[in-house]
Amino acid sequence: MHIENSIPVFLEFWESHEQPTLADLESYLNKHAKIYEKYFPIHCPRTEERLSAALRKYGGKIGDIRSISASLPDVIQEMDEKYEQTFGLGLELSFKLMVGTFGSNAFVTRDNRREIYFAVEKLSAERDHLKVITAHEIGHVTHFALASRAGIDWSTVDWGHGLTTLFTEGAATYLSKRIVPGLQEPVYLSFDDEGAPWVKCYEENKAEVKRRFLEDALGEWDMVKEKEWFRLSGGSYFGYNRIGYILGTDYVEQLVERIGEEAALTFWNGNDLKADIVEWLKN
Repeated sequence: MHIENSIPVFLEFWESHEQPTLADLESYLNKHAKIYEKYFPIHCPRTEERLSAALRKYGGKIGDIRSISASLPDVIQEMDEKYEQTFGLGLELSFKLMVGTFGSNAFVTRDNRREIYFAVEKLSAERDHLKVITAHEIGHVTHFALASRAGIDWSTVDWGHGLTTLFTEGAATYLSKRIVPGLQEPVYLSFDDEGAPWVKCYEENKAEVKRRFLEDALGEWDMVKEKEWFRLSGGSYFGYNRIGYILGTDYVEQLVERIGEEAALTFWNGNDLKADIVEWLKN
């Protein structure tokens, strides 16, 4: 395991300016382009509007950013060890800790499924919350590694479809509950203490959420639908973004109950995953 913490680089920049300007931030990003090469533009658009908004927000987060810089490496070590004790996959992960511009909070890189980024300005500094989001991201890598060990043909996976995203996000959330048990349900989905209304919305409208997702999934999947169900920019259907995460967790949990954990997590190997999800959505 390797951890590269570039948060102090940002803090040095921030503290060297009494009131950083847009030009200052642009200069910092250009100087440290290597840190952000996999963040912009895929996980956050680099626009003047985005950077200006970030400058207004940083001040209220600096305390948390400092705290996370100190605590997150230890949390990562703890979660990595728990996954190794549980699954024994020898993942040899690489972690990149950075301060972004309020886009994605964490992601596994597309070209290296052993590399995990945390954009810490979006994270809660509470240790349990950091444990859950770390367990979620390592959960993605574990999910992929279990499939590889089972002999999956990755060329058969339709990465661009929402049914696949539903499964992968549900699996990562399921695994985070296994590794960090005993917390309130919303924490596993929102990574903070603000998720209760979101989960309540899903529970009260579950049948309609399933129907609406099925309707979208049976049509042509596009970025508008992807954002609606799985991105922070969604939420027009039910008033809450990323509600697909809750739906996906619901699917994976019932799949585990139906066929067992190992079979559920490797279900996309040799089975028609899309058809199974569609059938579940209909019921």
